[in-house]
Amino acid sequence: MQRKATKNTRGPNADEKRFQGWCKDHNCAWCGNPGPSIVDHCRGATFKHNKTLIGHWFCLPQCVTCDTFKTIHGKRLGNEAEKWEEVICEYEPLPPNDVFQAIMSWGK
Repeated sequence: MQRKATKNTRGPNADEKRFQGWCKDHNCAWCGNPGPSIVDHCRGATFKHNKTLIGHWFCLPQCVTCDTFKTIHGKRLGNEAEKWEEVICEYEPLPPNDVFQAIMSWGK
């Protein structure tokens, strides 16, 4: 489901939508269950770090089981920045350098 942009943020641009579509077809980042997957915005679509909007890029593919565990228990499944780095290495083209650096410097 695509949410509409609000007055506090913009919607995803074409590159971000393409990446999120790729995530839907990818295996679960945590357990490896085959796709289609749920696109999990790790910190929400409006997340910024170092004044850079990274929310639309900072997404991981998750199976229903992993997504349910995270939602019900309210706990992260591991270091999301490290897992994102593993996932993004398989995607072409890479995100903009400022986005990549902001996610890597956040590091949780």
